[in-house]
Amino acid sequence: MKVLKADFYDGNTSARQEVEIQFEPPGQLRISGLERELIFPLSQLRISPRIGNTPRSIYLPSGAKCEVPDNDTIDSILERYGRSSWQSFLHKLESKLVYVLLALVITVISVWGLVQYGVPALAERVARSLPTSVDEALGREALSVLDQHFFSPSVLDADRQRELRTLLAGITQRIEDTHVYRLEFRSGVGANAFALPSGLIVITDGLVQLAENDNEILAVLAHEVGHVVHRHQLRRLLQDSATVLIIASIAGDVTSLASLSAALPTLIIEAKYSRDFESEADQFALRYLRDNNIRLHHFADILLRMEKQRPSSGLGGGYLASHPATKERAKLFQDDG
Repeated sequence: MKVLKADFYDGNTSARQEVEIQFEPPGQLRISGLERELIFPLSQLRISPRIGNTPRSIYLPSGAKCEVPDNDTIDSILERYGRSSWQSFLHKLESKLVYVLLALVITVISVWGLVQYGVPALAERVARSLPTSVDEALGREALSVLDQHFFSPSVLDADRQRELRTLLAGITQRIEDTHVYRLEFRSGVGANAFALPSGLIVITDGLVQLAENDNEILAVLAHEVGHVVHRHQLRRLLQDSATVLIIASIAGDVTSLASLSAALPTLIIEAKYSRDFESEADQFALRYLRDNNIRLHHFADILLRMEKQRPSSGLGGGYLASHPATKERAKLFQDDG
């Protein structure tokens, strides 16, 4: 067996003494160069892990230790006697720092990709696979909470409400969708419009008063219907709760979605849809207006008017807070003057 040079410390003083050590079958350490030879079984020794090229310490039962600079030989001996797998792995990992950094970069990119693309894609798949009864249950719960904490009863007269409900019916009767659409009126939160997952759309007295004509209200309703058709509320809820999303996608556990209902009212009030969601809803409204020969600028006009009246504080900034880049979006609807 190979003889290694080592420095011996007795554990009582700082004195160093040069010795020779040798590992022998059936697994023991022999130390020569002292007043008498020392022999210890490997089972009684503690050997420090490899850290770069730092000498290894072999701790003896007596409290003494040997420092050995030949790390490679120590590694091979430990491997021979089955004691080195983890320490050897750590050293190999440490000695290949570039691979460690590469693994870190790959991990970061993978997590980013999962959040940016994987979760939204999975949320869409799950949302479209769920029955509309899930939307209806979430919508009922959300409206109940909103009525308790945010909304006040509408003061619009019954005839005006009936006229506006006719506008919504004109939109929904032309689309293939299993949601049951209903228009409700509330006050107390400025000029706003909200779509619930169930197909219930809420517009406020403030929005009706702000609109200069029914085509402007019609355009807003078409946009909100677009959110329902594409199930944006449910998809957003699923995206914001990865745990529930995974359970629902793997186990098909619809009951797990009940835990999301408490968060839905806040999401509706804030309603900060992603740019992709807004684009989908805008395109839905755009197609409806064009198909029915309604001038596109009606939507742009009310958007910009709402932008001017948006409160600087309060309930999440209202409808416009849920529709970022208002001026940019309005340009899409101004091409016909």
